[in-house]
Amino acid sequence: MLLKNKNNMKIINSPIVITIIIIISAFVLKTQMKTDLALEIRGAYDEIISIAEDAGSDTGKTRAIQDFAEQIALQLKQGFSAGFSSNRDEDGESPDEKFLRIKKNVHVTEVRQVQSEWPGKQSILFRVENKSEYPIKQIRVNLEFYKGGKLFDVKNEWLNEVTVLDTDEIFTAKKDRNIPNQLTEEEKAEFTFDEVKVFVTSFHIISE
Repeated sequence: MLLKNKNNMKIINSPIVITIIIIISAFVLKTQMKTDLALEIRGAYDEIISIAEDAGSDTGKTRAIQDFAEQIALQLKQGFSAGFSSNRDEDGESPDEKFLRIKKNVHVTEVRQVQSEWPGKQSILFRVENKSEYPIKQIRVNLEFYKGGKLFDVKNEWLNEVTVLDTDEIFTAKKDRNIPNQLTEEEKAEFTFDEVKVFVTSFHIISE
């Protein structure tokens, strides 16, 4: 933006414009240090628009100040929108959207308790099936343990036994849950689950 006359120079020297410039400078610095960039952009955009509206409601301020603020806000929005679009694939899908779509096609089935090989343990057997179009790896699952219909314990574990779960591949996993030996027989009975639910919580997508 070029300023060609003294009136525009007065606008630049206005406290409101100086405030806007400070906000933008602080905003750029903060976005370099934070990962949640989208929230920062939205906050800065709203704040600049608010300043513009305040300037417009004050009869002592010029319309040029409001236009100046709105132009800066617009350029920020357009510039960062272009930046964020580069984080999407050719179909316009973000990494998080892609993960959630694929996660719907990664199923846990046939969850049941089986006899453990070791005393003081309960074993859970289940299958993970990848019905998505991509191989996946580094799979984590959540195991929720219930007694009488009430949740009383939970574990989150890696499926270390599988390196890559290919498309249409099924992996059968077995996990153990320890029952502390120091418990009385009555306490062990209370600490023993009668139902378990298993969910896939995270994985890495292997894409071309």
